Amino acid sequence: MRPGTRKVWLLLHVAISVGWFGGAYAMLVMGVAATTSAGEPLRPAAYELMHLSDRVIMIPGSLGALVTGLVLALRTKWRVLHHWWVVLKLVLTVGGMAFAYACVAHNVRTALAATEHDPAADIGALPANVVSGSAVMLVVLFVITLLSVLKPWGRTRWGRAAARDAARRGAVAPIGRAGAQELGSTP
Repeated sequence: MRPGTRKVWLLLHVAISVGWFGGAYAMLVMGVAATTSAGEPLRPAAYELMHLSDRVIMIPGSLGALVTGLVLALRTKWRVLHHWWVVLKLVLTVGGMAFAYACVAHNVRTALAATEHDPAADIGALPANVVSGSAVMLVVLFVITLLSVLKPWGRTRWGRAAARDAARRGAVAPIGRAGAQELGSTP
C-alpha cells in the first residue's frame, strides 16, 4: 500500500474507531441516566436513544472499524496473523460486536418495550444489565485502543517465519530490535 493510501485508511480507521468508542460512552451515560430515580420520567426516552444509538452509531462504527482494520492489516507490514496485538484486536473487535448484539442491544430493546407505556415499571435486573453491558463494551474498546498504541508481545509464529523468509531472501524486513531478537540474532 502506498504511504498516502495507508494514511487515508489509517485516518478512516482511527476516526471510525473513535466514533465507536464515543458511542459506547454515550450508551453508558444514557443507561446510567435511565436507572436513576431522577431519570425515571426520562427512562423510555433514554432507552429509545440507546436503541437509536445502537443502530446508527454502534453497528456502523463496529463494522467500519472492522473493515478498515482488516484493510490495514492485510495491506501493511502488520498483517493479520503476524503480530499478537493485531490478532487480539481482531478477536476483541469481533467478540465485542457479538457481545454488544447479544447482550447490550437485546437488553436495551427489552427495557424499551417494558417501559414504553409505564416509565416506572419494574423491569428487574434489566437496567443493571444495560449499564454493566455498556461498561464492559467501553472497557473492551479501551483495551483495543491500548493495544493499538502499545503494540505489545511481538510476532506470532507466522510473523517470525515471514521475517526469517524475508531475511533469507535478502529482503529488508522492518523487524526492529525485538524482531531481531526473536530471530536469534543480536542487534
